Amino acid sequence: MQSNVACSKAWQLEAMTGPTEIPVIDLSGLNAGDEERSRTMARLHEACKDWGFFWVENHGVDAALMDAVKRFVYGHYEDHLEAKFYASDLARNLPAAAGDGSGAPSDEVDWESTYFMQHRPKSNAANFPEIPPPAREALDAYISQMVSLAERLAECVSLNLGLPGGHVADTFAPPFVGTKFAMYPACPRPELVWGLRAHTDAGGIILLLQDDAVGGLEFLRTGGGAAGAGEWVPVGPTVGGRLFVNIGDQIEVLSGGAYRSVVHRVAAGGEGRRLSVATFYNPGADAVVAPATAMGEEAAYPGPYRFGDYLEYYQGTKFGDKDARFRAVKKLLG
Repeated sequence: MQSNVACSKAWQLEAMTGPTEIPVIDLSGLNAGDEERSRTMARLHEACKDWGFFWVENHGVDAALMDAVKRFVYGHYEDHLEAKFYASDLARNLPAAAGDGSGAPSDEVDWESTYFMQHRPKSNAANFPEIPPPAREALDAYISQMVSLAERLAECVSLNLGLPGGHVADTFAPPFVGTKFAMYPACPRPELVWGLRAHTDAGGIILLLQDDAVGGLEFLRTGGGAAGAGEWVPVGPTVGGRLFVNIGDQIEVLSGGAYRSVVHRVAAGGEGRRLSVATFYNPGADAVVAPATAMGEEAAYPGPYRFGDYLEYYQGTKFGDKDARFRAVKKLLG
């Protein structure tokens, strides 16, 4: 297995060795003439089909809001979470808490400090009274623009699959929108633990605002659910105000396997701390998901099922094999 130390340095190696280049989609092409719009839609289709993850630029999310959110996350962590993290059993007793003597990173714990805010259809902002009004206003404006971006991408996904433009949004309605705020602190023994263990995301479209300086995120470029094969592709720090996008399990099911959710992980790093703000555009709990395309593989996928039921099963299998999860859900839920 590739060591965590090596993983944490992989993004630096990227610049020197010229690895596989992650697609970058310029979304301004969607507003251009028919020819340029068609080219942009084709690039999105290829990125979703062949990669399952990609960068977007000219995405419509204000750069000043992105910077404000980053400042908030850093400040909130320093004021409310950093001391608690380093006082935790994991941080104080890392070898005992994570090491099993095998020399491999632990498959039981993650080296991260996180919290989750729900935005739609209901907000849990009241659970965070320490957030001052200016930061709340910036977060609200940021989330509004991120939802608009997610809806735009959902329309593109629908059209590229040969479906009505509103199919994804209509299936998800009312969508669940929430954000995972994460900090991956410097780790004294990064070989013992992952920042976040390998998994796919349960939901629909994930929009990531990430660190400008520290890497660590990696995606497995196979399109399947087996974490032991394929090429781990490092996702370097953000460049030029881009946002990172990846596809979740529900888009794979809905597309009948034309687009696939991709296994990803975060390496613990020995130097610096990594910021991650992941906004999830998911089906609502009562949304009914099923394959909607005639791509030839839809019979292998579960559905129709209620997303809330899928999510409940996912909670216990998040770090397991995705294809096995799909088979079990098909047997249990339809």
